[in-house]
Amino acid sequence: MIIRHPKFACLLAVLAVSCALTCVSPAQDSSQDSGQPLGDVVRHQHDDHQAKKAKRVLSDEDVTGPHTWEVTGYAATTVIIPCIRITGTIPDNVPVRTPPDFKQKMIVAFAPSLDSCFDLNCAESTYLHQFRGVFGGTPKVLFESDDSLDGHPARIVHLEILNDELGKMMATVAFIQTPASATSATCMYKQADAPDVETDCEKFVASLKVHVPEKYIYVQHPNY
Repeated sequence: MIIRHPKFACLLAVLAVSCALTCVSPAQDSSQDSGQPLGDVVRHQHDDHQAKKAKRVLSDEDVTGPHTWEVTGYAATTVIIPCIRITGTIPDNVPVRTPPDFKQKMIVAFAPSLDSCFDLNCAESTYLHQFRGVFGGTPKVLFESDDSLDGHPARIVHLEILNDELGKMMATVAFIQTPASATSATCMYKQADAPDVETDCEKFVASLKVHVPEKYIYVQHPNY
């Protein structure tokens, strides 16, 4: 139908202009103001959303921290059956070798055996007496503190070691009194590597767990 009356034609023109002004979306306004086509604006908004989403995922992964693995030592192996396990976590790029490999930056060991000791004083003195034969070098106690690890009496000892071949080294040793015997866990490093390793050693000691079997029997030793 064709409207020829001038008043109706004028009214329709006003309505058309009003509708065009009120129906323009924010995305269209942005594209007109910036001189970019609407398609480019939409793609840009999509890319921003994906970038923010990817950033959030990366942050979540970062929170988990470095990868670690669980290492295991044994205590009271000549005292009870089954024996007691001692576990702790260290960075997954740190191997545990017997005898220790002093080429490593971080050295972790559950040695020497302290099965003959049932208290922390005996454990520390026996450990220091056997240190040279196990690790090499002469240890010196810098400071120590009595504590508790996983609900068991413990003593944390910080050592300075003068190694005949490697020079000055440092060590953090945890002595733990278990129900069957005492035991130890050692984390050692060269003094020059302290900035890279010291924190990991502290985390290792803090992560130590004592796994005492629910049922065990004492080993019968023959009389000589």
